[in-house]
This record gives sequence, C-alpha cells and structure tokens, in this order.
Amino acid sequence: METSNEKEEQQLDSKLIDETTKCRTKHVFHPGKHDAEVCYGGEADLHKHMTGCEKNPGHKGFIPLKDFNLNCLPSRYHDDDLMSETIKTLAALTVQIKTKFTSLERPEFYPDTQVPYPCYNDRGSHVLRLGTGRVYSVEKYTESDNRNCRCAKCQVSATPSKIWGELRVLTVSHVVFDDSEVRQTRCVLGFDDNKSPVVTLDGWEMRGRVDIARDWCVFACASCESEALFDELDNLCQRFSDLCEKAEHKYRFNDEDKLIIIVSHPHGCPKYVSVGEWTSKYERNGYLTRYWYTASTCPGSSGAPLYRLGYEGWVYQHPHCGSDTEGNYSGEL
Repeated sequence: METSNEKEEQQLDSKLIDETTKCRTKHVFHPGKHDAEVCYGGEADLHKHMTGCEKNPGHKGFIPLKDFNLNCLPSRYHDDDLMSETIKTLAALTVQIKTKFTSLERPEFYPDTQVPYPCYNDRGSHVLRLGTGRVYSVEKYTESDNRNCRCAKCQVSATPSKIWGELRVLTVSHVVFDDSEVRQTRCVLGFDDNKSPVVTLDGWEMRGRVDIARDWCVFACASCESEALFDELDNLCQRFSDLCEKAEHKYRFNDEDKLIIIVSHPHGCPKYVSVGEWTSKYERNGYLTRYWYTASTCPGSSGAPLYRLGYEGWVYQHPHCGSDTEGNYSGEL
C-alpha cells in the first residue's frame, strides 16, 4: 500500500518533466553499482573479468578509439569538424588510473544513506583497482619557484629536480579516495591501443576537497621527465575548453541534442568510445546536476569523462560513476 509520502513523490515526479528536453528531472538520488574494476588477483584478473562481464556481455556499444569517426555519431553531425576535433581532444586527455591501496578511512556507507560505500571491506589492502580519468589542468614549475619535484624518484633523491610539472586529474572519489590512495596510484597516458607508447606518472596528493556524496575528486601526478608532454597537455586542455565553448554556442538549447559521448578504459583495456543520449537528470541547489544516459560503460569506466553536448559550459567535467535501474549515471557537478 502506498504511503502519503510516496504518493506525493509520484505526483512531484509527474510534474518534473522538462518540456524542452522531454526528459525526466529527478528530485532524489540513491547510489547504484559503481564501475571501478576491482582485481583481487591483480592484472591477471582482467581477461577473466572482461570475458565474464555481466554488465555488458559482448561489450556492445564500445568503439575502439582508432575506429571512431563521424559516422559513429548521429547523421546530423557527419559533416561537423567541430564534433570530430572535440572528441579527439577529449580522448587525448583521457587517462587510465591504477590504484594499489584502499584507504583505512573509507566509510561504510555513502553519506546519509545505508548504501554500502565501494571497497569498504578492502580497507588497508593492496587490491588493484582500475578506473579512468581526464587531465583537468597542468601546472609547471621552474628553478625560480624553488619547489622540489614530487615524483617517486625525486622524493628519495638528495638532489630533487626544481624543473617539473604537476598533472591534475579529474575522476571519481570511489576510484581514488584520499592521499593514502593517491600515493599508490599511477596514471597511464597515451594508452590508445595495445601498440601505443605510454607514459606513466606517479600520483602524490589530492587537490582540493574530495566529495564522496557527489562522487568526484581531483588529484595530482608529478614528473620531471615529461616537460614536452606537459606542454602538449597544457595546450590540449585549453583547446578542449575552447572547442566545448564553440559547441555550446552552436548547439545550446536545441532539444534534438541529447548527445552523450564517453571515452574510457573498460576492464583496463585501451581507450574505447561509446555514444548515446542522456535520458534524465538530477538537479540540486539550482546548478548541480547528475545525468543518466544510454552510452555503454563497463567496470574500469568509473571516472571516465562524460561529454554532454550543449546547455551549460561545465558539461564536459562530469565523470561517469556507475549504474542503477534507470541506466548509467554521472557524478554530480
């Protein structure tokens, strides 16, 4: 039997329909199942997890990055160089995340819920956890800054380098929770396919607040051996921002454009692209949003950058989190 509160919620739900998008706007959110890949047997588990995947058997909807082109998008974008360049740039900023420690500070439940928080039972262990992230920004230091490099080599060196770079990576907090996990985290850049040369950077510190309810964080990696790479990534960050702004002006408030594109490392594999549409959203405080969508994801996709076309300028920052009965959903930003 329905309670009065349940009836009120259903009535409210029936009213929360965006007449522009014809998509449901949610007023409540309950965390579902996360999409981090947890490997109790180390990387040797990855093939087993991929072949036995229960979320997306056969891995439909994943396009290898090298095979992605405009024909993979709805027909209205097939002659749009803007879309092609935007996704290529997003892919260049996408990284694989490997974490080999689970913090003792992980909570038992998500805040204000009885929903179990990911990996609580693994606290203190060195179980491998894989996810995805996006280069958020780059900070470069010179001799005049008088700051020692924080890479693993320099931290044990008597003469640490003064010329180095800091890479800031946006992902979800259930993949990398706090400083104790960051210090045993590595980011793999350039893993476009199995033949691609890669660069691996050491994590060293969280940047800013970690929000486990909204499920996002930014952490820093350091290197004194990748100056050219850091210059390239810095330019790519600016280019991606510029391209997103152009796309926003071109497609904003067009109810045909519910396009969602995700670049991720499912099951620890090279980069794949998945394409879909957003179907509903959760709104809070007038500016925070969380999206549900049809684009394919798998374990290992947690933290993957979510590109949602149009509407607001910060859409390209939402990271993928997991799934519930309504589909895949993002972090709240």
